[in-house]
Amino acid sequence: MSKSRGIIGIMVNETGEPLPFAEPGFCRKLCLSGSRQGLTVYVFCPSALRTEGGAISGFCYENGGWQRKLFPPPDIVYDRCFTHDRRNQQRKKEALYRLSRAHPFVYLARGLSGKWRVYQALRKFPDISPHLPETTPYEDPAQLMAWLEKHDGEAFLKPQNGTHGKRTLYIKTSAHKDGMKLIGRDGRNSVLRRRFPTRAEGLEWIDKFIGDRPFLMQPYLALSTQQGEPYDIRVLMQKNETGAWELTGMAVRVGQKYALTSNLHGGGTARKAMPFLTRELGETAARHTLSLIRKLALAIPEALESHFGRLAELGIDFGVDRQGEVWVLEANSKPGRSSFSRIGDRKSARRSIDNPISYARYLLMSKP
Repeated sequence: MSKSRGIIGIMVNETGEPLPFAEPGFCRKLCLSGSRQGLTVYVFCPSALRTEGGAISGFCYENGGWQRKLFPPPDIVYDRCFTHDRRNQQRKKEALYRLSRAHPFVYLARGLSGKWRVYQALRKFPDISPHLPETTPYEDPAQLMAWLEKHDGEAFLKPQNGTHGKRTLYIKTSAHKDGMKLIGRDGRNSVLRRRFPTRAEGLEWIDKFIGDRPFLMQPYLALSTQQGEPYDIRVLMQKNETGAWELTGMAVRVGQKYALTSNLHGGGTARKAMPFLTRELGETAARHTLSLIRKLALAIPEALESHFGRLAELGIDFGVDRQGEVWVLEANSKPGRSSFSRIGDRKSARRSIDNPISYARYLLMSKP
């Protein structure tokens, strides 16, 4: 095991058979990109770091298939682990600490610590703040009821640490009736529809649904097409081979009619941005909207880096309401990138794979 300074380890979640790790398709492309750039790239799970020093059991893609081998400790770790479970997070943290003691490495990018802290960081920037929906942490049913009375009987609730639109809720009350209705998605990302004869029953159900998970409350924004399909615009920002941020690509994600979210994991589809927005807004408004989205997308990564430290990539989701206002909905430091393949944008799809490896190579070459 030579101590090369060109070894990248992709850390992913453990899964079952046929392969014992997550995102094999994405990881295969990363390994092939690394090979083209003259780097060793392999995949490992946190459990492979149980012992201090020595070889790490992992997988590389070569000769048309996955090969399990022992590898030297990585010089750069690309973290693609998705977990909000505190126990698993602690295990990962301890494993990485053991690795750093035995073989100092560069963490490709820090994660973002929840939607609330991201919101608090971004609202400090005057160019970004007007495009952030009013947001506050959920506390209890009384606070939610006060919010509903202030916001025309509507609220949008989402988990602070959620992904893929899971556990999101749209709540609606009537000024003339005591009932409550809600639309959302449960923890399995299945569509959820409920009606309650009284607001008290609805508030009680919502409080139990939330449990002890940290949730955020926002105004309900009408982010849908003329046909009632929810949509957002996903922009992928990445650092490239020179360490500079670039807009890799963008795509519109369209959800099922009258659903709450547009996530592809929830059954959504992907469309090319300019033709889609031209159909919805007209060409002039579409060009203005995309220009503003690009401006915000270029400002947000550096704003977040000034607060959280170095990042490598961000998936930023934008909404456009029926008045043409642009809203910053999410910023995700572990973004997906399947939208580009779905809309036939091969250049962006290729760049979305190559950039993390190219940026890792840049960091390796820059080390003293």
